[in-house]
Amino acid sequence: MQAGWHSLLRRGGRILRDSAVLMWTSASIGTTYVRAKQMAFFAAPALSGKLLKRNNYTSPSVTPDLNRPRTELASVSQGHNTLKVRWRDGESDEFPYVWLRDNCQCPACFLRSASSRLLRVADLAMDVRPREVQVSKDGYFLQVVWENGHESTYEADWLNERAFNTRQQSVYNNTYRLRPELWDSNMSQRIPRASFDELMEDDAALLKLLECMEVLGFTVVSGARREEGELQRLSERASHLVPSNYGTTFIVKDKNDASNVAYTSHGLDLHCDLVCLHYKPCVQLLHCITQFSGDGGDSILADSHRVAVQMRELYPQKFRFLTDVLVNFRDVATDEGFQFDIIARRPMISVRPDGEIKTVNMSTFGRDSHFGVSPEEAVSWYDAYLTFCDLLYRPENHVTFKLEAGEILIMDNLRVLHGRTAYKDTAEGERRLEGGFWDWDMMRSRRRGLQKKLAGSS
Repeated sequence: MQAGWHSLLRRGGRILRDSAVLMWTSASIGTTYVRAKQMAFFAAPALSGKLLKRNNYTSPSVTPDLNRPRTELASVSQGHNTLKVRWRDGESDEFPYVWLRDNCQCPACFLRSASSRLLRVADLAMDVRPREVQVSKDGYFLQVVWENGHESTYEADWLNERAFNTRQQSVYNNTYRLRPELWDSNMSQRIPRASFDELMEDDAALLKLLECMEVLGFTVVSGARREEGELQRLSERASHLVPSNYGTTFIVKDKNDASNVAYTSHGLDLHCDLVCLHYKPCVQLLHCITQFSGDGGDSILADSHRVAVQMRELYPQKFRFLTDVLVNFRDVATDEGFQFDIIARRPMISVRPDGEIKTVNMSTFGRDSHFGVSPEEAVSWYDAYLTFCDLLYRPENHVTFKLEAGEILIMDNLRVLHGRTAYKDTAEGERRLEGGFWDWDMMRSRRRGLQKKLAGSS
């Protein structure tokens, strides 16, 4: 381990003493740990259907139950701006008239083959009102005749799934994006793993991989061939490779006149890739084709969202510096004959409107020397930055392991920071990895499609 890491770990010990009073409660700060049964499943060598049944594994996602009883309407009544609906189970909901009209499902207003609205905005008004409402005798449909004579019919199931209550919105939110579960160094004892061959053949195994990526942020896939092209094969099953200034895929090895620090045998601080791009790649893949046989070349991972939550709890003012001050990230080089000078300006920590951590933008070698703040602000920012690094490099906040040849490390580049210990490469390319990137939109799309497919076949 290089001297820089020793220094950071020593500094982390000081922060550990300072933070001894911090009490972690999952309900208040969103820090939860994966259930033992889930982790036992993901830590297994393969994600097989037999193992799924044997462990009675419960998916963290909410997969539609196609065998559940149909929802039934009991009655409706008209309010000032909303239609009040009572269900047969005694519960009730309200639906705004303007929302109902905007979401009419008739062929003139909705194109089912594209799941898209045909209704033009010019045909929608705030003062729209029903002239007549009626529930079908079986309770499965709501029929509305609007004041202009237009007729709309809504299925009870369809309405219930879109009800304006916290329970249904929570169900939908879990379809939109699975809730992440933050982790620490204990993850080294139960690294989530999957089998390349099973991912290529078994939809259930692929679904589990995609769910695990959303929940935990990384997975190690074993059994890939020790040659280039395996990322392309896997991508055809799971997502699409996203090109960058380094190409659609790229080779990570010790190179002469390297265009990137990663293309050396030096140790790498924890970082995310290509922070210089305004559309930072969402998910990174690294396929280990050959591994350095001596000491060094180990992968280091940390859940940056967990550390950001710690930072906010322990040092709220410093946390705000990292969320408010814009930092320049830049990549200037020539790679494979292609010259680039790419700059993006963003805060080190990005937060969603609801306070959830969105991403951590961290790269020691990708951070530019230009800094558009006053000297006093720069000093305060560095104080906050080094405090965050102290937390990040605490022994309990990261895991270290060595990829073996034939393994693929898949990481959420918006959440999981990765680094590498230095190694002494005696021959160019002795440690050789193929890298690439995926997009979260395509991965979540694939996950939702597999959920529907497997629910329909169960």
